[in-house]
Amino acid sequence: MFEKLEGEHICLCKAKETDYRSMLKNVWGDEKVYQWMLYQPTLTEKDAMDRCRRSILYQKDNYAWFVTLKDTDEAIGFCGMKEAGTGHFEESGACIGTEHQGKGYGKEVITLLLELAFERLGASDFRYGYFRENGRSKKLAEHFGFRFDCRREIIRPWDGSKKTIDSCILTREEYLQHKSGKE
Repeated sequence: MFEKLEGEHICLCKAKETDYRSMLKNVWGDEKVYQWMLYQPTLTEKDAMDRCRRSILYQKDNYAWFVTLKDTDEAIGFCGMKEAGTGHFEESGACIGTEHQGKGYGKEVITLLLELAFERLGASDFRYGYFRENGRSKKLAEHFGFRFDCRREIIRPWDGSKKTIDSCILTREEYLQHKSGKE
């Protein structure tokens, strides 16, 4: 199930038990990150170990990875996608820890997910969603040529807060057109 995808500076790798410390520091315990996520914060080492074990199990049968720096193997984020219907893919979470944002790693993550979906799995389209207030995620979607498709309201399970999610779509044709314009 695609154990590792390599970008220029990052890798999408299946989780290892030793990743719990860097995930706790860089992602799960970072308020600036989890404000944009559906998941509940993880604040203790014990909870991080448990969460890492659950991630390992989940990643075995799903398109899901930790984002690691190529040069140090430090886990700095996570990402995933799922096939919502034959040929219809969508991201199922993507984030980079605050300390590592603004360095192009998010673009590398989305590039790798799109390449996997369109070039290796034959996707006809790919959906990307983000909290409406998350300007960085919106800019990332615009960078890749995603088109706004719909808006939905949800209640975040762990804190009961109401969130608005903007959903965007990119078709195979749009992906190929956008990619050829970059080359």
